[in-house]
Amino acid sequence: MIQINDLATYDHVTRRDLSREDLHSLVENFPALLWRIEIIRSRIEYLNRYMVAGLTDKTPLFLKSAEIRKKVVFQEDAILLDSFMEAMKRGKNAQTIVRIHCTGQATAWLKLVGWMPPKDVRYYMGYLMDVTDRIEVLKGMIEREAEMQLMIELSDMPVVLVDLDTKMVLSQNAAALQLFMYSADEFRSLRISDLFHHGMASVIHSLYEEILFARKWRGKALFERKAKSVFSAEASVLSLLFKDRRILRIALSNIETASSVDSPAALSPAAETQKDLRAQRENDLFNALEGQSELPAILETLFHCQLPSISFDAILFSDIHAKRNRVFVYSCGEPFASMAQGEMYSYEGTIAQDIERFKLDSLIVDDTIDSIKSIDWALFIPKGIRSYFAKPFYQRGVLKAVMILCSLRPNAFNSDDMDEYAILFEPFRRAIQAWRTAHQARRVSRHA
Repeated sequence: MIQINDLATYDHVTRRDLSREDLHSLVENFPALLWRIEIIRSRIEYLNRYMVAGLTDKTPLFLKSAEIRKKVVFQEDAILLDSFMEAMKRGKNAQTIVRIHCTGQATAWLKLVGWMPPKDVRYYMGYLMDVTDRIEVLKGMIEREAEMQLMIELSDMPVVLVDLDTKMVLSQNAAALQLFMYSADEFRSLRISDLFHHGMASVIHSLYEEILFARKWRGKALFERKAKSVFSAEASVLSLLFKDRRILRIALSNIETASSVDSPAALSPAAETQKDLRAQRENDLFNALEGQSELPAILETLFHCQLPSISFDAILFSDIHAKRNRVFVYSCGEPFASMAQGEMYSYEGTIAQDIERFKLDSLIVDDTIDSIKSIDWALFIPKGIRSYFAKPFYQRGVLKAVMILCSLRPNAFNSDDMDEYAILFEPFRRAIQAWRTAHQARRVSRHA
């Protein structure tokens, strides 16, 4: 036991700074791959030489190459990894666990953790750890739905799994039990609507709609404990496929006691009002495009439909002909005023190629100056475009068009604002189809 007169000495020992050699040894022998990203330069740096058993010499490429990740990560875990990479891109604290395929049909479990140091915002820090051994221990402790339970047990956040077809709770972690104050047995009899506050019916409906198309949903909502006390939280919902079963993984963060400001009476009508306004804007755009089949008029109409809280300086339409290695670009907006309509570019190195390669629902480039895509340096940077949002459109499974909103400012677009961008999606798709139909009819008429 330490005597009182030894406390000064003890305090000095425990607070001793590590030497450079000690720190180097600690980092080098840390049982995970430590890394940091220099945000301004979008450059990743590895701080030690740890190798994940399932990746071996490909370990350093796991965070660099989307192709490597696509090859090794389980398909049903890809959305978890995508969410982590998106959080990393935005400088948000995040963590996730995914499975990867190893040689000999073995499976390895990897844990990814990332955070923004509060005193040095130049870097985003993180580590990649092989937690397979820990998973194997947990597997032996869990009797039912072992792998499904492991999706949530290692999370520090409250997480609940729900069967998407029956809407019944399947499982939950210890943090969720503590938050909602139900027992494990009581949780098994709950439906997803029992977790949300009764005033959130429209939010749940919106969640289901977005899950069908985007496989994920994120938003603030009100929830209710067993004792009927209400709290608000940011809900991150992912749609997963587990043994042919569709599952919703609901993770909660930023949990706060609900105040009068966050009451259903204040939140729900506001959400409905925003939804109504978006629907009205979309309907107005349909009406404005009615009967139009010429591209200049179509793009001008779309350009003048500036979104409620997001302004853009130009809009582009990329007409994609991948098999012919051609992309024809049409534009509206001052930055592209001097560019000829229908200017042709090679498909190689374009936004469309990236979207196809990585199977993206959309693409946001925060700053073209940091880009390594050839199209950014050939088309956007010379026109002063610093950021853009791109949305692909398919016809019978083939990428045929990309709509691109451009800004002269960096970081002008955010994935959280997808509801606003969506106002343009269906009007754009229908208008471009009308143009193609009219264009084809003119060609037939000329050859008749």
